[in-house]
Amino acid sequence: MNHRRNLVALSLNTLVIGLLLAGCSASDSEDDSSAGGDTGVGGSTGVGGDATGAGGTATGTGGAGTDLCANVTACGGDVVGTWNVTGSCLAVSGDMDVSSFGLGCPTVTATGTLTVTGSWTANGDGTYADNTTTSGTETLELPTTCLDVSGTHTTCSRISAPLSSVGFATVDCVDNAATAGCTCTCTIDQAGGLGVSPMYPSASGTYTTAGSTLTITAGEQEYSYCVEGTTLTVTPVSVGTTATITGSVELQRQ
Repeated sequence: MNHRRNLVALSLNTLVIGLLLAGCSASDSEDDSSAGGDTGVGGSTGVGGDATGAGGTATGTGGAGTDLCANVTACGGDVVGTWNVTGSCLAVSGDMDVSSFGLGCPTVTATGTLTVTGSWTANGDGTYADNTTTSGTETLELPTTCLDVSGTHTTCSRISAPLSSVGFATVDCVDNAATAGCTCTCTIDQAGGLGVSPMYPSASGTYTTAGSTLTITAGEQEYSYCVEGTTLTVTPVSVGTTATITGSVELQRQ
């Protein structure tokens, strides 16, 4: 598994450096400047519950008055079955690891909100089928050091393409005059991944449970979870390149 992740990181690094250096070879007459400024993140509305906020905060409730914007009180349980998403309230905040992207900085600051819809199936033989969609918006604040790539100082507009290659649906980066870095607004429309983005989700694979932790082995993604009656509630545990994710996704057994 570590060998596979190292290969992915190496491929990402090669791709990002190639895209950035290709952009830097463009004509000097090209106007890459943009009027910048901090971009706020608005609210999102989940299925079966409301989520509103700015800069990654959210408020809302799920079924039976459950506060889905809080992390689940983990209790474990039997996850076998098909589960339909009935509510979600996920907020993204903190540092996102970009050390493998080929940029001149190890982390960037991320804020945003995510919504999950669809269904997730856990089979008795330890395999799963992920038919969820995770959508939302994230804002990334890149310090000026991010623009130094292999001895070349690039521009914010040229950062957009490499970031798009790591799982965001769209990326728009503009100059931030206050920090001399970039503010990037990223949209998410990801099939699979059950509330974790950006990542490289798999529509199927294997899973394990231990105590109150559910592990999706295809992406080495962990969740704190609790099954109460016909309700499964999960909170993603941030791993890999993702920033901190707070809140929960609620699913009902089909």
